[in-house]
Amino acid sequence: MFEQLKQFLSRLSPGQRLALGAVTIGSILLLLGIAYWAGRPEYALLFGGLSPSDASRIVETLQEENVPYQLKEGGTAIWVPRDRVYELRLRFAGEGLVSDGPVGYELFDQNTLGMTDFMQRLNYKRALEGELARTIMSLQQVELAKVHLVLPERSPFRETQVAPSASVLLSLKSGARLTEEQIDGITALVAGAVEGLDPANVTVLDARGNLLSNPDAGNAELALSSTQLKLRQALEAHLTEKGQSMLDRVLGPGNAIVRVSATLNFDQAVTERQLIDPESATVISEERLEEAGTGGEGSSASSMVRNYELSRTVERIQQNGGDVEYLTVSVILNQRFEEGPDGTPQPRPYTEDELREIEELVKNAVGFRPERGDRFAIHQTRFDTQIDDQIAQELREQRRQEQLNLYLRYGLMVLALGLAVWLLRALVRRMGELAGETQVLIGRVDQEHGALGAPEGASGALQGKAVPGLESGESDEELVLIDDIYTSRLSAEAKARLKAKHILFEEVQKQVNEKPEEAAEIIRSWLVADMQD
Repeated sequence: MFEQLKQFLSRLSPGQRLALGAVTIGSILLLLGIAYWAGRPEYALLFGGLSPSDASRIVETLQEENVPYQLKEGGTAIWVPRDRVYELRLRFAGEGLVSDGPVGYELFDQNTLGMTDFMQRLNYKRALEGELARTIMSLQQVELAKVHLVLPERSPFRETQVAPSASVLLSLKSGARLTEEQIDGITALVAGAVEGLDPANVTVLDARGNLLSNPDAGNAELALSSTQLKLRQALEAHLTEKGQSMLDRVLGPGNAIVRVSATLNFDQAVTERQLIDPESATVISEERLEEAGTGGEGSSASSMVRNYELSRTVERIQQNGGDVEYLTVSVILNQRFEEGPDGTPQPRPYTEDELREIEELVKNAVGFRPERGDRFAIHQTRFDTQIDDQIAQELREQRRQEQLNLYLRYGLMVLALGLAVWLLRALVRRMGELAGETQVLIGRVDQEHGALGAPEGASGALQGKAVPGLESGESDEELVLIDDIYTSRLSAEAKARLKAKHILFEEVQKQVNEKPEEAAEIIRSWLVADMQD
């Protein structure tokens, strides 16, 4: 196998040998890289969200046991080979290397015999803080939570009783944020878990010291004002979006600005009134009295009393807060550009008819009502778009550079692939040319050797040839005799040259398979120089 490889390499030119070596080395490196990638262990998360002390203890233990590991997320997460995750996790948890977070009610699982009343209250406070911190940490956005409670002692006098308070410190995960509803939920959770704690006395901070809770949560008037402001902003944003989206579709994005300001009435009133129809009198009862006279004349008197019911309607009108008193709508238009006489763009103002049409469209979109006192203003000017044009130009340049880089990368890949294919085709073609040239030269040598004859052992070259007076099936002795007769006709000098050629031919025959290029060169020089012999 080594001899065959040696013979193959000897047939190649230096450039082909260099290309073959580069391809071979690259393939070996690629295989080694694939083997390394396939053989390396697959890592999985052992523990995450660790404190520095817990992470230090676990890393020291892994180093002592020569277990490979990786630190991620700023050292708070430790990754180990997947096949050892559960084993190490159970063992480290059993050995107490990883703390379970804040201490909760398990404090009372220990023996408290002989503990003073102060220590009992302190442990209760620690356990309550730990349980609240655990509950808050169960939120998806919260990575770490700490709760501090202030629980004053009970006082026999209400005037001197101090209200409890609480502070919550939250460390959020990267990129996570809490909504106002979630912050209010945390505040309500802490207030509900502590007896006598008011939500207004709960302070929530983040890890950067920003106040997350609303300090005015206990003030009903301020809370109402905040709700009214949000309602007003939501209404204005809704009406602005309706008018802006319509003008963007008509005039194009960036050619119009719409702003709507709403004044709301949050007064609540209840109105009641009764409507009586005098024509709808209905007799509901009638009483008739008759009196007989006592005089001689026998006179008598009678009276009648009737009760009527009138039809009445009771109306009760309740006016809720938040009704729109009036709207103020402002529209600014960007003047259009037309090509001037000199070929440069010139601004063209909107005509009065165009302004009137745009005004009607916006009024209909936002629900403009003149009888309510709504106000409308429209103005046209030239927008300063220099910054926008610069940003757009930078974005186009960046996109064009990204496309060029992409084309260059794929172009280099295609060029490398084409070069590899060309090298392989050139290598195969050269090998075929060498093989064909070697066969041609060997055939010419056989013909020349058969024409000259060989004095020793040349019967093989004469087998199968048409020799006068020799029929097929003759013995080797007869062939040797014919060789002797043939050589006896040559002169001594010719015999000597023939002997030297025969020896050279045998040497060349040995080198044909080992060094075909050198053998072919020797054969060429022999045929050219000695054809006269």
